[in-house]
Formats: sequence, C-alpha cells, structure tokens
Amino acid sequence: MSLTKSLRRILDDRKITVAQIARQSGVPAKTIYHWLSGQQPRKMEHLFRLCDALNISVEELYGRQRKNPAKNILPKEILLQELNAGVYEVILRPLKMTEGP
Repeated sequence: MSLTKSLRRILDDRKITVAQIARQSGVPAKTIYHWLSGQQPRKMEHLFRLCDALNISVEELYGRQRKNPAKNILPKEILLQELNAGVYEVILRPLKMTEGP
C-alpha cells in the first residue's frame, strides 16, 4: 500500500482532518496535502513527527503491518510434543568450560 492510500485510510478511520493532524504534529498542512496527492516526502523529520502524533511506526504509515514476534513463539507444550515427535534435531556438543575465580 502506498503512503497516499495508507495515510488517507488512517485519517478517515480516526476521523482526523489534515488541519488537526498538522497542528498536532507540527508538519505543515500543505505538506500533508502533497503526500495525499501522491508526492513523496522530502524530509524524514516530517514523517517521524506525523508518526509520533498518530502513535504509529513509519512502516504502519506506509501500510505495512507490524509482525508480532510473539506469534512465532510456540507454547511449551507444543514445543515438547514436536521435540518428542522428532520434528526438531537436537545436537549435543560439549561446551568449553572456564574456571571461575
């Protein structure tokens, strides 16, 4: 999704006008209107300020959804079942031990 479509969707979903988000972020309304008409941002600082005001990441502003790393973590029970079923290969190797003080 492009910045134009994503920004328009975010503003519509939150029922925020360009004037309101311009005041909140400090990004000139004219700049935001340029983005909505398809121009690409020239200053990253403006993008960061807009994202801060909307409480989103730059990736989300461009329409990319955040990946939830917690989704990739298997519950302990499932992991144990898969280990026991031979889904994973477990390699045992000796560790180099250092003497303590």
